[in-house]
Amino acid sequence: MYGLPIKSLVDVWDNNLARFPRKTGVIWEDRGYSFAELHKQVEGLRGSLVRKFGLSKQEKVCFLLPNCFEYYIGYWSVVRSGAVVVPVNVRLKPESIAGIIRHVEARIVFVHGAVVEKAVEALKDCPDVEVVIGVGTTHAGWESYESLVEGPAPPEPPTIDPTDLVIIMHTSGTTGDPKGVMITHENIFFNNKNAIFAQGFRHEDIHLLVVPMFHCTALYTMLPLSAYQGSTILIYHRPEPRELVELIQKHRVTTFSTVPTMCYFLTNLKGLDQYDLRSLRLIAYAGAPMPPATIRRLREKFPGVWLHNFFGLTETISLTHVLADRYADVHPDSIGKLLPEVLQRIVDDDGNDVPPGEVGELCFHKYNVTQGYWKRPDLFQAAMLGDWFRTGDLARTDEDGFVYLKGRKKDMIIVGGENVYALEVESTILSHPKVMEAAVVGVEATGAFAYLGELIKAVVVPKEGETITEREIKKHCADNLPTYKVPHFVEFRDSLPRNPSGKVLKRELK
Repeated sequence: MYGLPIKSLVDVWDNNLARFPRKTGVIWEDRGYSFAELHKQVEGLRGSLVRKFGLSKQEKVCFLLPNCFEYYIGYWSVVRSGAVVVPVNVRLKPESIAGIIRHVEARIVFVHGAVVEKAVEALKDCPDVEVVIGVGTTHAGWESYESLVEGPAPPEPPTIDPTDLVIIMHTSGTTGDPKGVMITHENIFFNNKNAIFAQGFRHEDIHLLVVPMFHCTALYTMLPLSAYQGSTILIYHRPEPRELVELIQKHRVTTFSTVPTMCYFLTNLKGLDQYDLRSLRLIAYAGAPMPPATIRRLREKFPGVWLHNFFGLTETISLTHVLADRYADVHPDSIGKLLPEVLQRIVDDDGNDVPPGEVGELCFHKYNVTQGYWKRPDLFQAAMLGDWFRTGDLARTDEDGFVYLKGRKKDMIIVGGENVYALEVESTILSHPKVMEAAVVGVEATGAFAYLGELIKAVVVPKEGETITEREIKKHCADNLPTYKVPHFVEFRDSLPRNPSGKVLKRELK
């Protein structure tokens, strides 16, 4: 039957299967799988989960897997069971993994062979876990994914309400324990609609998925959106520049989402001009400031490819802003403009709207954000300003509606009564041609400078093969910033400390 009304991701899958059974849905390890082939495996695994292990509607299932084909099959099997996908970052330490599993009271956990040792340690502290499904491993006492995917015929999928949970995504904050963000089926639809509008995704697309599958971009957007549109996902597990361009050439990839650092490495890849990358239509980037020099290099190396900066939070059902290609060069430091139906305010400390040009806290209407944090309604309520979710991000708009981030509110540095936004200083340092990465923090002012309250410290990672001095960094900042925003101290490091999700741990820089 064609044209089923779509109320849940189960309907998304069924519609797509009816329309495009023979179309390639996934490419993994150079093999293409049609949606009909994928469906057979999804239903085989779902049969095992429901009939053998009693998986019930809205039960939480944890996934401790890196990017792999089995993640895709497991995701859709759990979704079609009416249960809830709980991704777990494979880079976390065992105690953090155990904390997430206990937090959602998971009874069933998928574990990849690459993280067996870490998983065994974590599961010692998870008494509620009854079933561990090993992917690519025959660990004693665990179920074999390979046998379960050949499972019995499952029952009909349960009736799903659009407000039912489908994902609990734990935030990767740089302080404190992660919070479980509750995402519903209708949240996913909302995000997918915005993603199609923002990125111009098409049925014919072949998407290179190399960002972690335990993050929002994969589970909120790429997996459900590719099924909604009937497009193809090429799943890859290693962000190695040469391997990525080889994949783009071989499989005629059309879209690629990444981070600015990877864009830099791609544009400086030796022999890049030898590859045929004409299939590529879109490079979308997010997660850190994009240096204008890298944008210029992307224009040179990938002529005609759309460059989109995008922004969103775990709590905001992902996408909220996009900087379209036509503005990438003229507003490189902007996250772009609001997407349709996303409601935004920028407020001062008293909750009053600030005018264009002034910096305040970025807020989104409750319509655009999660239902809350799993088991922690108090934390979510504390983040609300009436009907508005306070993100903790500082931002401003200009007269044309472009939005510019100024960093986290907690990262604002007050020097002699003047507000200094860490992100602004970082972006300036990053514009230096010898700089790879930079992070800026405030440190206590002491001695003769105690009257200033705080001083600015910059931690800089030079590009490979480059030598740069503290004097050069300070002069570059003085040429581009007011004097009170110039760093007082500059420290050079080989790398910046990061949490398992890649966010810089600024507390370790002070």
